[in-house]
Amino acid sequence: LSKRVDTLEANSSKNNIAGRKLEDSPSPFTYDSGWWVADADMFRFPLGIVIGDRYDDCDYGEAVLAVGLLDENSGQGNCPSGDGSVAFGAANTASGKHSTVTGGSINHASGQDSSVSGGAYNAASGQDSAQVSVRL
Repeated sequence: LSKRVDTLEANSSKNNIAGRKLEDSPSPFTYDSGWWVADADMFRFPLGIVIGDRYDDCDYGEAVLAVGLLDENSGQGNCPSGDGSVAFGAANTASGKHSTVTGGSINHASGQDSSVSGGAYNAASGQDSAQVSVRL
């Protein structure tokens, strides 16, 4: 039995690509006139993606997306801290599970499945709540 376990472990580590370093693999990107272009494949990011500035004061959730730069005045950035949440714009917070803030600034979506669509200083705090900013 011990010999069989050793054989299984050896085969497992030989075929394990999860521990492989990126430099050991062909790159899924090519460089074309100043742009890195991805292969026509699916990419999986279990923790999340930040496009722009990372906000150091954010406790990022899992499977999140943040797009934006740090605010010039306050230094705040977007913070998708709820699992499965999304924050676009400037200094927005999506802290509820599956919550979204899709634009504007200083908005907060704190309820589970809540959403703020933009504007400034808006909040969606109850579960399944939404705040749409309309300026007439």
